[in-house]
This record gives sequence, C-alpha cells and structure tokens, in this order.
Amino acid sequence: MKKSLDDRLHEEMNRKQELPEIVQKAFERSYTEIRSKTKKKTKKRWLKPISAAAACAVLASGVILSNDTAMAKLKAFLGFQENAGIELASQNGEVQYVGVSQNSQDITVTLENTFADAYRVGLQFEILPRNMDLRDIQHMEIEYRIYDSKGKEIDALVSDAKPLASKGFTGNIEEQMLKGTDQSIILEQILQSNDRAWPSLDNAQLVIETIHFYTEKKGIVTINGEWPFTLTPTKVVTQSFEAEKAVEGIELQSATLTNGSMHVSLMVDANIYEDENQFFEWALTNEKGESFYARGANIEMKDGKTVVNLVYPYSIWNKEKQISLNIKGYEKLKLISKE
Repeated sequence: MKKSLDDRLHEEMNRKQELPEIVQKAFERSYTEIRSKTKKKTKKRWLKPISAAAACAVLASGVILSNDTAMAKLKAFLGFQENAGIELASQNGEVQYVGVSQNSQDITVTLENTFADAYRVGLQFEILPRNMDLRDIQHMEIEYRIYDSKGKEIDALVSDAKPLASKGFTGNIEEQMLKGTDQSIILEQILQSNDRAWPSLDNAQLVIETIHFYTEKKGIVTINGEWPFTLTPTKVVTQSFEAEKAVEGIELQSATLTNGSMHVSLMVDANIYEDENQFFEWALTNEKGESFYARGANIEMKDGKTVVNLVYPYSIWNKEKQISLNIKGYEKLKLISKE
C-alpha cells in the first residue's frame, strides 16, 4: 500500500522587489496551494498516472502582465526560481538554455530552458497558438512522452485513453502557466521522482503529442500533433549522507544530495500512514538554522512500519553541509557526508 503526496509550496511574495499592483495581486493568486487528500487524491481530468503509486499535484496560474517592466521583474520569480534548491542550482549555471522551436498544427512550441538532477526535471516552454485568442485561454496542459537515448520510453504524462510503455518516474508535478504577451504562453513544469533517481537524460527525446487549451468560450480545445525535442541537461552530481548516530525508532535507508534536491528515505518503526500532514512538517535544517520542507513524498507500509521517501529543496551548491532531520516525535537525526 503506497501513496504519493503533493508538494508543500512556499510563497515568494516576501521578496523585496516591487511589482505593479495588478501584477502583485495576480501573482498572489497564482500560488494557491493544492493539497491531495488522504481519502481522495487530486487528479487531472485527462491524466493517466504513470504508476499506481503516483498522484499528480498541479499548480496553475494565469497572469497577464501590464508592461515590459512588470514582465522583467516578475521573471525573477519564474524560470524555476520559486524553489530554493533549484534557485541556487540555477545561480550556479545548472539551468540549460535550449531555445529550440517545433511547429505542428499551427502551434509553435519552444523548449526554452531545462533543468535536471537526480530526482527532479524542470522544463520551460513557450507556446504560440496562431489561430487562438490568448485572452480566451484560461489554462493549458500538455501530454508528452520521454524516451532515453536508445529510444526506450522512460516516462509519460498522457491521458487514460493512451497506452503506457513504462512505469515512469514522475511522482508529482509543479506546474505554472504565464500569459506573457498577446501571442505566447509560458508553461513551466517540475517533474519529481519521489522514490528513485531519474536515469540519464543526455540525448533523451521529449515528444509533446497533445495540447489541451481550456477556454472560456469554446471549452476544452484539444490539438494533436508532434513537437519533438532533444534534452541536453547539465551533469548530474550526487553526494551521499549517513546518520551520525542511530536514532531509536528510525532507520535511515539513504540520503542523497544532488544539484537542486535532497532525497531522503526513512523507515519509521510505527504506523504513521494516516497522519498525512506531518510529513510536510518534517524539516530539513542546516547549521544556519534554515528550515526546508519536502516538496513531495511517497509512503508505504511494510510489516507495520512506515517507509517514507521525501524530496527536499536543498542543493549540493549549499555551503552548509551540517544538516539534520527534525521528525515529529523523535530525536533529531543528524546527517553527515560519507565522503
């Protein structure tokens, strides 16, 4: 028995940048947290889960910018910048500019930027639908498949009507849509694997095969086509950690720090499966006293014990490597590098 939890999203509006009031209000609305429930999981209308254990959490926003200055300032929050781990990785050159465009069915899709570490993949698209009024588009979603360098399907986000050739890696998704101009839409996604590392995506193929536009006047407009892209992410690096000392009731199975994420796998000697909210309260703290919270989790029961896999927004570029896990009801679990 296993379930996936959606992300605990942190608002970034406490930054000191000044935005026009219309953009400020729209941006505040953009970061509404969507939580999947224990008894009823959140699911897209067309989404086919990549595995039975995977539930998809979606963050969607539609922001119309009033001027170029507002656009420039708001971009500071985008490009995967709303996440502490990926933000630091980005500052150190880990976001790869692509800028490749593909056209099909009078829709041009440009893969602008990509990011990849061991547990998360970031994608940023610019989408130009030539025969549609962007003012009428409220939201959009894409269906695609990812193939490795040998052409084997390794992940997919497709509708229930389509077959799958892989178990897939995506456990939950962060997604946001931005209407930047009167001609194009910016769509960003962070695909997260909660319980196992992504394989190499060097020379992998991402093929978009369907785009859904949710419009006010026409309802759902679905366009089938083919928009293929080759992925060339930067090098994935990892650093393993272990427990400094044993903590009664908790077994650290693995802890891996990577470019913009930290994955932790724990076995708790108790049945805590039903207390969903506590997993978002398990803080990863560093020597500066900063706290970071999981952006996704998988939970599984084994022989009366709870196996928890968590992904934290912490980067290998963080200078603070003295880190600890603060788990409700247990002694602090200090982590030290194996190197």
